[in-house]
Amino acid sequence: MKIIITIFLACFFELVSYAQTYDSDGVLSSVNSRDSIKDNKNYKNVLQGGIGSALLYLPAYIYYERKLQDHFLGSRFSSFLTLGTGIAAHWEGESAYASMKFGLLLGQKKAHLETAVGINYFYSGDFKDEVAPFAITIGYRSNKPGKRFIFRTGVSWPEAVYVSWGVRF
Repeated sequence: MKIIITIFLACFFELVSYAQTYDSDGVLSSVNSRDSIKDNKNYKNVLQGGIGSALLYLPAYIYYERKLQDHFLGSRFSSFLTLGTGIAAHWEGESAYASMKFGLLLGQKKAHLETAVGINYFYSGDFKDEVAPFAITIGYRSNKPGKRFIFRTGVSWPEAVYVSWGVRF
């Protein structure tokens, strides 16, 4: 649990970096990346909530997501880290869980393929100590570049077949 809390807190720290860029006249100039991010509205944080269903298994959850890197390992993917909690009503009662996932987004415009893997822990209820501690997601994400709102849908454990809405900041 200490590792999860440490990773969550580390997501709030942001390094300021300086880079060089060419303006429209071809002149090399220094640019503060924090300023360019605000100008381009490249939001790095997402707060999202959603619901899912798998017949008699009905989860509801809230997640915090931090974008880690664009062009992950030089590819067309961008990476993110998600941390959150939820509760699932099921045939035997209910169970609360915490989940942390590392994920990749493929896509540069509005539509993205979303994949993520990580750990999951049911800390109370009937599923406590009975369910495998993994989390996995594959789905569709819609968010226009520079816009604040996102929509997600897909298949995941522990979210089941889910639909989710969120806001970027």
